[in-house]
Amino acid sequence: MKTCHIAAMEVFSQLPNGSFALEPYEAGWASEAMALVYVREVHGPAPALQLRFQISADGCRWIDTEPEWPPIAGAGGFKLALHGFGNWIRLAGAVTGGPDGGLPAFVADFYWSLKG
Repeated sequence: MKTCHIAAMEVFSQLPNGSFALEPYEAGWASEAMALVYVREVHGPAPALQLRFQISADGCRWIDTEPEWPPIAGAGGFKLALHGFGNWIRLAGAVTGGPDGGLPAFVADFYWSLKG
């Protein structure tokens, strides 16, 4: 029987224009990782949320992985799967097209679903 674990990365995360990285998560025991992203709100003239996985051997230095997913532009639920990673994982990304003045373009929840 496989071990399964769900971990909240961030809930009600407000994402303005610019780059960001979520907190690292130690998942060396898992063979599969899936990021579940629930976009609650979208604001701005042309908002786009670009996400990518990053992996690390030590939780400090990060390497981008493939593939890069199409930008998210609307509310809803999204699944991003990662295979062949080491010990530490995190999501990083960039927001463009949101409102000016540091207001959030997206309000989203981020979860890990891990299996091993």
